[in-house]
Amino acid sequence: MADKRTEVNRCRSFRAAARGTGASLGVVMSLVSTLPGCSVPEVSTSTFQVETVVSGLDTPWDLAWGPDDAIWVTERPGGVSRVDPVTGALTRVGLIEVHEQSESGLMGMAFHPDFDEQPYVYFAHSYDAGGGIENRLIRMTYEGTELVAPQVLIDRVPGRGNHNGSRLAVGPDRLLYMTTGDAGRTELAQDLASTAGKILRVTLDGQPAPGNPFGSLVYSYGHRNPQGIVFHPRSGDLYIAEHGPNDNDEVSRVVRGGNFGWPDVHGFCDGDTSGEEAYCQSNDVEEPLEAWTPTEGVSGLAYYDHDRMQGWRGSLLVTSLTGTAMFRLTLSDDGRSVVERETLYRGEFGRLRDVLVAPDGVVYLATSNRDGRGRPDDDDDRILRIVP
Repeated sequence: MADKRTEVNRCRSFRAAARGTGASLGVVMSLVSTLPGCSVPEVSTSTFQVETVVSGLDTPWDLAWGPDDAIWVTERPGGVSRVDPVTGALTRVGLIEVHEQSESGLMGMAFHPDFDEQPYVYFAHSYDAGGGIENRLIRMTYEGTELVAPQVLIDRVPGRGNHNGSRLAVGPDRLLYMTTGDAGRTELAQDLASTAGKILRVTLDGQPAPGNPFGSLVYSYGHRNPQGIVFHPRSGDLYIAEHGPNDNDEVSRVVRGGNFGWPDVHGFCDGDTSGEEAYCQSNDVEEPLEAWTPTEGVSGLAYYDHDRMQGWRGSLLVTSLTGTAMFRLTLSDDGRSVVERETLYRGEFGRLRDVLVAPDGVVYLATSNRDGRGRPDDDDDRILRIVP
């Protein structure tokens, strides 16, 4: 393990130093590839076109493929809609009372795995707790045309205008996973008594999952602001995409009870933060699979497991906000390293919040140009379809 970490640190330090000179990514990768074991090729193979499915949305946050074969979308002010993927027709099915301020509002969404028998939809959203912003997990019932009967499962998750995390996913273990940000209070990420800066794992009724490592809601800790989450369809491995400060956005493989180091560690244990290497050794910190410096604002995350997009099978798809791009990270056979990457659509559609892979292998993107930090066109925000 030590030898592997030393080799990874050497490669990452070299890459960071090269980027610090202002060299382009292509030059950096060329330099890094001269070091044995350091090559992560930047490829450019995709020629797929992109078309608009629906426009005129207000800051879409989460895309999910519904059990009814529609695209479900949350919008940050509180709206929940179904979109016909063929016609683009949009139908509003719910309006949730949320507190929208800066990056807070309605965020993540997930479906009960037995939706036909238990038509529950889960949502994460911000609310005004009187003394400030907090986040909660709720469950609503879909009656065929609208969402009704909201039930609070978890509340009082620390929040603020940003750093709320709040992406949801149901795992192959039939448990619900929720990402949480540090709410701008960095010390909470290492505090196991707090739900901030964590990956939470709960039952479908919102109770701490059996087998959680600390006897609480907490599954992993030391996170800053994870906004993407996905499971590998065969291994069941859990991956997240996480915002760094000004450096080291991360994509990581999450392990039970893992400490991901924030705020003492930024990205890899490569010494780019004072005391980082010593902290990593003392606390058995989990390192990411990939990191970006300067940051790209990575947000949505999906796993591609189809042949429809030639060459994409076995890749993680990662959207970025400030980077205005989608990254494709090809994983190794064991899913524990990145062996190739590709940057797509840089600057073409503005800020990209989320990515969705449909059952037929078609990929959808959600823009986030009306979130207060973008430059929206007249038809923003949009759901886009990558056409194979």
